[in-house]
Amino acid sequence: MTVEPQTTGGADRRRSPRVPMPPTGGPVSVVGGRILNVSAHGMMIESPMALEVESVMPFRLLVAGEKWDVKCRVAGCRRLDLGKRHYAVGMEFVQLPEGGSERLGALLADYEERAADK
Repeated sequence: MTVEPQTTGGADRRRSPRVPMPPTGGPVSVVGGRILNVSAHGMMIESPMALEVESVMPFRLLVAGEKWDVKCRVAGCRRLDLGKRHYAVGMEFVQLPEGGSERLGALLADYEERAADK
């Protein structure tokens, strides 16, 4: 099992900005887990166990109340400072519904815009 050390530096390789999700009430959530942040191309979840880097896993997302079955590649996994059973897992979407990346990007942009207006 590969768990990456926590780092603070390095190049940002993201194709789209990550949007932090609240513990409850955000426009995007994962069934059975917690999304820390999400973008049009991936998400970071909190997991009670380390996940193998490069593995591909199925997830069910709730996107603005709509159920999406997706597949994600584990891009990275690191232990959080919250204890032994808390890992941050970076996931890249490898299978989304038709037009999912664009729809997700638009939803997140709208969510950020409304949050900034408050």
